[in-house]
Amino acid sequence: MDKPNKPMDKMMDKPNKETPDHNAQIEKELNFSDGVIEKIAGQTVHDIDGVLELSGGMMSQLADRFRDEADPTKGVDADIDDQEVTIELDAILEYGKSAPDIFEQTTDQIAKSVHKMTGLNVTKIKMNVSDLLTKKEWAVKQEAGKKDNKDNE
Repeated sequence: MDKPNKPMDKMMDKPNKETPDHNAQIEKELNFSDGVIEKIAGQTVHDIDGVLELSGGMMSQLADRFRDEADPTKGVDADIDDQEVTIELDAILEYGKSAPDIFEQTTDQIAKSVHKMTGLNVTKIKMNVSDLLTKKEWAVKQEAGKKDNKDNE
């Protein structure tokens, strides 16, 4: 009588003399630059209702005058220290919305996104709100910025 076959995945789990476990001999290290974390946080925040814009300081605004594409790291500063991440955001929020609710959703989403994509844990998020604008005020500001960029070309 034939013996039943073992499932293939069970056989693969147990290294034997014919199939040595090559991964056991590999030293592994995965590192991320601060810019990668800033990009993840910036992209995540752009999907949160009530956050109109992440805005950098004066130097960032000056540099933006000479750039056409949006920088996903603008207004985001990240620091990785011993596998723990600290993030600081400079944001313009929508007038009339709850800043504490927006902040709670922001921290939750950033922590999840960073952990999912990197395996790192976010231990601190700080948000500096530089302005509150209605959507109409923000749209006017965006149009004025585009006009300034065209005038400088």
